Amino acid sequence: MRQQGGLRRHMAAWIMCACAGFALAGCSQMSNPTYDLGDLGCASSSIATIKAIQAKVTADGTLRNGKQVRADDGQVFVSAELHLRSDDPHDKGDILTWVTDDVESNEFFSVDVNARDESSWPDAKVDVTAQGARESRACVGPSLGKTPAQIQCEIEQSSGDVPGDRNCEDL
Repeated sequence: MRQQGGLRRHMAAWIMCACAGFALAGCSQMSNPTYDLGDLGCASSSIATIKAIQAKVTADGTLRNGKQVRADDGQVFVSAELHLRSDDPHDKGDILTWVTDDVESNEFFSVDVNARDESSWPDAKVDVTAQGARESRACVGPSLGKTPAQIQCEIEQSSGDVPGDRNCEDL
């Protein structure tokens, strides 16, 4: 009886290890993809678009660094960083994502949990796995924690309009 009990414990331990291994392998498949931003079709969202979305943001903060991507099906995914009023200027905020068939219509739908929690836009029928959603979020990523003045300074530096030794971090 003792040998069989020990065998059962060893078998149960082996099964638990195997299950844990499969679970970890599955989790590694769910990591965020990496993108070449030049291939995504990132476009800056207009001030009018961000203001229209901001009108229904319920969090005590403002949207900044808005980017959008047009998906193959024609839908436009707009993502922006939520900068809370209590944050320091260079704190990184959460990325929120909405979708619309037409940015000029000012009719948006909340794609991710952050947009659903922090705005009163209705829920979208798609989630962040939809083609265009993750891409628009990736477009915002490099701008997280940057002020509009800092981003403008970096653009000017890359074009040669501002001396390269100017420190954009302080803006």
